[in-house]
Amino acid sequence: MTAHSSVRKKLLLAISGMTIIAMHGLTPAATTKQVKNKSAHAEGDRLRQDLRQIGEKVAKAVLDKDVPTLLSYDRADLRSADELALKNTKSSLYCFLFDSSCITWGGGAWRSVYDKLSRARLLRIQVKTANSPYDHKLYGSLLFYDRSSVSDRDLRSSEFLCDEQPTSLVSWNFKLENDQWKAVTPLFDSETEGLCPEP
Repeated sequence: MTAHSSVRKKLLLAISGMTIIAMHGLTPAATTKQVKNKSAHAEGDRLRQDLRQIGEKVAKAVLDKDVPTLLSYDRADLRSADELALKNTKSSLYCFLFDSSCITWGGGAWRSVYDKLSRARLLRIQVKTANSPYDHKLYGSLLFYDRSSVSDRDLRSSEFLCDEQPTSLVSWNFKLENDQWKAVTPLFDSETEGLCPEP
């Protein structure tokens, strides 16, 4: 094969490749960008699915009253104290999680996490993720709700979420660290404003 024919063959192959790309309405640069976007989207889906699986596991742990599993997802700096508190069936944390009858706040309206989840006819988990503009970390939130009584419109209303939090809604917030979701708030947002934004 002569040098001229070799160059010609390479040129034809290059043109052929460009033609295939053009037939699909894409340039090589666009193809690369699309692959990157697809990869990023797939990664986002994976992370949301990972967080959803955590939600499913902790919901089951509440319904089974499986304290060790709950503690395994607790904030590391709170785990020891929470483990001790959950041995006391009259502690505020135990009541918050499992026993509405001993909850002393909310004027008698507040229900335990156990009651909220167990009474849901169609228990669903909403998963949201967002990058923080402050530390550029990825944060995720879990919202447990009864699909039979909560609509998509309700889920978009901050007023509804705050009003229904005492009786039917449960939340928990996480942050992605080293590709693992870690709780940033106490168990199921206990001792926080939860779904009610600070004034």
